Amino acid sequence: MARNKKKSHKAVNQAPIERKEIVHGWEKDEEELELEEALFGRSKKRVKVTAHDDSQDGMSDVDDSDLFVVDAPLASQFQVDLKGDTLPGETFESDSESDSDTSQTSEGMNEFRADSSSASSDNNGHVDSDDEEYGKNRPTIHVPEDIIDLDEISRQESSRNKKKPIWHDPADELVGVDISESRRLKKIERGKRKLNASEVVVGKDLERRLREQFETLHPPPEWSKNRSFVGTPSLSSLLTSTKSFVAPSISSIIHGQQAALPQGTLDLKRMRNANQANPTIGKRDAEGGNGGVVDFAWHPVKTVSVMAVAGGDRRIRFFNVDGHSNLSLLTLHIPSLPLSRSTFHPLGTSLLLTGNRPFYYTYDLAAQRCIRSPRNLWGSKTIGSAPNSLHRHTFSPNGSLLAVAGRRGAVSVLEWGHSGAGAVVAELRSGRGGSITDLVFSSDGKELSVLGGRDGADIEIWDIGERQVKGAWRDDRALGGVVLERSNDGQYTAVGSTTGIVSLYSTQSLSPAQSTSIPYHLTPSPIKSLEHLTTPITSLSFHPSSQILCSASLTRKDQLKLYHLPSGTAFSNWPTPNTPLGRVTSTGFSSGGEWLGVGNQKGMVLLWSLRHYA
Repeated sequence: MARNKKKSHKAVNQAPIERKEIVHGWEKDEEELELEEALFGRSKKRVKVTAHDDSQDGMSDVDDSDLFVVDAPLASQFQVDLKGDTLPGETFESDSESDSDTSQTSEGMNEFRADSSSASSDNNGHVDSDDEEYGKNRPTIHVPEDIIDLDEISRQESSRNKKKPIWHDPADELVGVDISESRRLKKIERGKRKLNASEVVVGKDLERRLREQFETLHPPPEWSKNRSFVGTPSLSSLLTSTKSFVAPSISSIIHGQQAALPQGTLDLKRMRNANQANPTIGKRDAEGGNGGVVDFAWHPVKTVSVMAVAGGDRRIRFFNVDGHSNLSLLTLHIPSLPLSRSTFHPLGTSLLLTGNRPFYYTYDLAAQRCIRSPRNLWGSKTIGSAPNSLHRHTFSPNGSLLAVAGRRGAVSVLEWGHSGAGAVVAELRSGRGGSITDLVFSSDGKELSVLGGRDGADIEIWDIGERQVKGAWRDDRALGGVVLERSNDGQYTAVGSTTGIVSLYSTQSLSPAQSTSIPYHLTPSPIKSLEHLTTPITSLSFHPSSQILCSASLTRKDQLKLYHLPSGTAFSNWPTPNTPLGRVTSTGFSSGGEWLGVGNQKGMVLLWSLRHYA
């Protein structure tokens, strides 16, 4: 009886307790309901959730782009042009027609339309009519269909090597081996935890130890790692790679430094055009004359042989220059900016694009996005000295400052940030009459040389830190200076004039022997007056070794000359009368010094290999 009572007592204690449902007195507002629909989908009627509901269908109405972030080699986030980039009376009819022609011819290209975080659109996807009107003026980017990402391939290769075996023998787990019994097996115990006398190694552990021992004695050969991939490497892959794309010269390997370049003749070899894979339309064939190569720039990093070619069709084409295939990496189109110059940042992180407009674009190479300059870059109210064209500009050696020639002899100095955007920090104005034709920083970035004046022969030296003129000098040999250039090591300074004369100076002679606080005025004598060309100089380029100077003129065909700087003499063997240069628009040496590029109005970038530096 006592046991029965005890059992009944337990039964009473284990009876289930009725739980009351908690009811909230508040209701969800509109914002919460919209958020719930975006996350869990839209249902026809709101019902109470039960245990039989299918939880996997809750997000069926949500796009994958709203749920997942795809890590692609090329990002699709590009900032659009701001409205009002066009000048009064300007249209893009001719440019849009050229777009259609290009889209028909480039069948092997993919087009990405730039997205904007500032575009006027609501949650339902409605777009303002103004955005539709300016949609055709947004920057676009074209990439080849065979584009590949080297980083992604390496990740796939590593994951492929870590794949699980397709078959597993369960009998291996039953194997047990005593390593101490065999002298041949004692070597696999080196570097491992010492085993007890009675402890055995199971089959799986034994296989792992034997495999490690074999790979230590027989490492994989190098040829197995050098697997070639078919396709075009992406621009981001080239910029993030630490491998050199150009083999070092034999002389530099033997002697530790580059040998001196002999004078007289220069050993060159004509290579495949740098932009032959995706050429720019020629000026004669383009509608309205908006064609030809207006400028090109080499990437400043020696191990990255990337060239950016700016065309009159408002497109920038990137190439991986190797002299053989010269693969096309991508094409960037900016309809609102007639390009006149492209300049890589000294650190190689971005590309500055300017033209005959009071704004600029910056293409971020790592983020693969195009950024427009702020609308109030020159102030909320436009002043008379603000530049209406950013064609004449120069970066400081470390890339922290950008100097832009303005109107009425003024120079605007912008502080350049890591994001590729600048902010005006100073305006230099000396009161000298005339316009500014060119400007260049010193090697240490503390001084800025400004070429201009009423006759274009005066060069002012500005102290950037003090914001005042430190001195001046005059080029009396060649009036009408239009181009000012300085070698990479700061040893030489060249001034090109409208008469075709290039005055070559020693930079050391352009400053007084003793420093003084009083502004100085000098009239130095050039080392050499190079008078081989008779038309206005439009391009000057120094070789990275400071041993070669290239000068060219756009006025006539085949106007180009190469000079040996240590001797101040011209190379006699090149160019020849049969060299098909055309009307040269731009020249430049690669950062490694092994390539010479020459752009012309035919839309080609001719390429030569300098064998002394190759």
